[in-house]
Amino acid sequence: MPRKDKLNGFFRELAPKPGTAQDKTDAAVRIIREAEAEKRADLTATLRAARLERDEGDHDLKPPSRRTKPRS
Repeated sequence: MPRKDKLNGFFRELAPKPGTAQDKTDAAVRIIREAEAEKRADLTATLRAARLERDEGDHDLKPPSRRTKPRS
């Protein structure tokens, strides 16, 4: 009788085990979290680069002086 798991070259590919509902949910959450983390990292890098570019020429400028209110 032939084997049900086919050999593919030297190593055989194992069929994935059927997952529970919790395993499927965990996998979906992991994918979503990784995608959101990647979006946040991209946004952070973009904003950081824009801030550094903006602040590059501001080294010569003196920060505005703060006026304090006299105490009553």
